[in-house]
Amino acid sequence: MDINTLNAAMTKIGLAAAHVEYIRTIARPSVDIEVLDIAGKDDSSRFGGDPYVPHNFKWPTHNLGEYRFLGQINFSEVVNLPSALPDSGLLSLFYAYDEEGEIFWGDDGYVLGFYWKDYKDHVTTKSPSKDAPKAKALRLTGGVNIPENMDVRNDWPFEHKTFYELTDALNAGNEYLLGYPSFYTLAYDPTPGPEWVSLLTLSSRDEFGWCWHDGDKLMVFIESDRLVKRDFSNLKSDAG
Repeated sequence: MDINTLNAAMTKIGLAAAHVEYIRTIARPSVDIEVLDIAGKDDSSRFGGDPYVPHNFKWPTHNLGEYRFLGQINFSEVVNLPSALPDSGLLSLFYAYDEEGEIFWGDDGYVLGFYWKDYKDHVTTKSPSKDAPKAKALRLTGGVNIPENMDVRNDWPFEHKTFYELTDALNAGNEYLLGYPSFYTLAYDPTPGPEWVSLLTLSSRDEFGWCWHDGDKLMVFIESDRLVKRDFSNLKSDAG
């Protein structure tokens, strides 16, 4: 969301001045992801479809099968790009899948990330999955994000009722980069540790065949120093 949306929501519920300052202090940069009803170009940001990768790209596999293409982010398309993210380049994401559902979203390597600063020689590579979802382009807009779950912080200056009045007034989106992780059923902060930050939060969506933890959310994390180095090779995830 943009800062004006946040300010309007705090005004709407009559948040005390000291609490307004607290919320502004804890707000984190984020990128809202809006799914569009168009396929987009080969190198555009999108969910589903086939990845735009080097011609010699080896499709990733795991011991129970193949990975599925989650989507790709073209950082040059982000409006109001947060400084934590690359200002250009292409990030492709894949997730482990097996028909029996034995793969666990908390396993190491459940989500794989491949980042290329230069992708001019890439080609669209057909997914080996027979039922790969159709591609849908993304609109990416930088803004701010606050927690949607009280469990991610322990210094709240107000009661649960005020917190949920604020989150209800905001009606935040379900897909975004950075910010705080968001979940439905967990009762703990899923961030792996103090050196990790949220990279991507996704809801379950039928059009892409996503069903994270019985219809909940998938949260992907990256180590802060790796993000600075633009190294997306070691990601962790959780769902709930």
